[in-house]
Amino acid sequence: MNTVTAPGAATRAKLMQAAARIVSRDGMAAATTAAIAAEAGVAEGTLYRHFESKDDLLIAAYRQMKQEVFLDAGAQLDTSMAPPERLKRAWKAIYLAYRANKDAFAFGQRFAESALAEREGGEAGRAVGRMVNDLRKAGIASGDFKNLPPDLLGGLFMAPVAYLLKAEIKGRKWTDAELDAAADSVLAGWIK
Repeated sequence: MNTVTAPGAATRAKLMQAAARIVSRDGMAAATTAAIAAEAGVAEGTLYRHFESKDDLLIAAYRQMKQEVFLDAGAQLDTSMAPPERLKRAWKAIYLAYRANKDAFAFGQRFAESALAEREGGEAGRAVGRMVNDLRKAGIASGDFKNLPPDLLGGLFMAPVAYLLKAEIKGRKWTDAELDAAADSVLAGWIK
């Protein structure tokens, strides 16, 4: 990929945001280079100054979204906190990050179901997996969590996020008490 200067970084970000909005709103097939460029307010050829291909752009947008939602939410947590409380807070932070940006959620869902997910190679997922696995290890070491495979625990962690967000997109409003109960349910799947 071409090296991008600081002013180019803003254009690169606009292209990634435009691609994510289109996929979120209209699906993967709608994310043509012409549509992405128009949404970003740049010439179509500009896309190729920043990315080798449309697929590389979509992969970069997915990785950026994962970084913003998962890793940034996890980075805000106090690692000295007991693992059960940290798990609940991590779950709620991720949920709230997606709630604040439902387009990121829809984009991530559509990307994960596409052929590009395999090409992405799991880089974004590995970063998230490390965060979940670090929490898992801390909870096992403290005697709080079951010693179950990280992918199973990750599924128990993410499934309620997806369910609740899909319901919200359809108009359901969750109360703070319901979100706390959902976080408790996630914890129940992990706790001994």
